[in-house]
Amino acid sequence: MTRIAILADIHGNLAALEAVIADLAGYPHDLVVNLGDHASGPLWPRETIELLMQQNWITIVGNHDRQLVQIDPQRHGASDRYAYSQLTAAQLAWLRELPAQLRIAPDILLCHGTPADDDRYLLETVANGAIRHATRAEIHERLGPTRAAVILCAHSHTARLVTLDPTMLIINPGSVGLAAYQDDTPELHVVEGGSPHARYAMLESNPSGWHVTFRSVAYDHDRAADQAVRNGGRIWEAWLQTGSMGNEVR
Repeated sequence: MTRIAILADIHGNLAALEAVIADLAGYPHDLVVNLGDHASGPLWPRETIELLMQQNWITIVGNHDRQLVQIDPQRHGASDRYAYSQLTAAQLAWLRELPAQLRIAPDILLCHGTPADDDRYLLETVANGAIRHATRAEIHERLGPTRAAVILCAHSHTARLVTLDPTMLIINPGSVGLAAYQDDTPELHVVEGGSPHARYAMLESNPSGWHVTFRSVAYDHDRAADQAVRNGGRIWEAWLQTGSMGNEVR
């Protein structure tokens, strides 16, 4: 029997990560996988990476991690700019060494977005300023030739479980550290988790097949919201406190 804890999209939220680690202690598991976007945001990027580097987890990069180490800092957006300013040279080197995707077994693939593009949603589609569930045809197109019995993805911060066909299961665990956000790729849209909880998933193999449990963990989100405001990220305040845009989209 195999039990895998699936984490993603921490975004420097140390308070949420610590709550998830504490929650994990109550659930037997064989390994933890972390699907990227570890530090970007106006929270605790340095402390978060320090804690992650201490874990014996299987970890890949997300689009923001890649941007932190590959893009000229002068071109960083606000979230990446703050994280970059706080991370040490050793932490940036650690991010550079992480793979973009990984097979942890012949039948289990880890990626952040799609297997070919860490900045593209696998299970969601953006159209006309809104986000919706991707069709099966869209998911097949984004997978291309990639096949695996289980694909673990992230990026949309949206907990989802999709059985694409009888032999392929796709899981997005949701976001540990940022339950709502606004993005302009591929066009301006918002994602709202609806509550401030830290989210992750548990995947278990048993004789009847794969069993998936989604976990929503309460944590001190007011502490995180205060930290965001303190570090110049007031737009994050409502996202962290409510898991929604608040009164307006900015």
